[in-house]
Amino acid sequence: MRGDVMRILYCADMIMEEEQLKRLMSILILGVVLICHSSFAERRAMSSTQKKLSGLLYGGFSFTNHKGESAGNLKGQTGLAFGFGLDYKIMNEISLGIDMLYAQKSYQTSTLTSVTQYDLSYLEFPVYVKWSPIREFQLKVGPYLAGMMVSANRQVSGVDSAIKGEFANDFGISYGGWIGFWANPKLAVGIDMRYDMGFANIQNVAQPTSAIRTRTFISMLTLTFGLK
Repeated sequence: MRGDVMRILYCADMIMEEEQLKRLMSILILGVVLICHSSFAERRAMSSTQKKLSGLLYGGFSFTNHKGESAGNLKGQTGLAFGFGLDYKIMNEISLGIDMLYAQKSYQTSTLTSVTQYDLSYLEFPVYVKWSPIREFQLKVGPYLAGMMVSANRQVSGVDSAIKGEFANDFGISYGGWIGFWANPKLAVGIDMRYDMGFANIQNVAQPTSAIRTRTFISMLTLTFGLK
């Protein structure tokens, strides 16, 4: 008799433990569902606050390493780069962008007896296809046209001379990326890095015996503003 009572009590304890385990599992599952739902809702809310049209401000430095063909010993120089741009989001992760950028693409040539400094400044217009797998990172590629040479000066032995007519406009391909963070849904701060690879011979001569093609790495601080 006593043994039967013990077995009944033991079975009752097992049933109670099983019920408690089921309740605990139900609570855990409900918690996971609520967390997932909250995360999904938050991401949808963030996505809905993103603007399709964004404005960008750039400011930083350029570093040249031009490619010379029978052009002597070329040495790269550091310059300034700044401008602004517009981005338009056409898909969830894809956008189109166009910039207007002032970029210095200077260089030096040297011989055994002298060093000649060429200070070149371009106003260029890159057009990019941009891919953003996450909001804080972006890759981009596209053509650029440096259709307006702002200035060109040559310095030899401390003597400056304007030589804008000796150089031509530039064009090529530009690729790079952006990394940063969003201070709020309408403002992002980041670093833009791009490499311009010029295709044109920038020497403006009728029958060139040499060629200089621009190679420029540009790094800039970027502010992105959500516009619309």
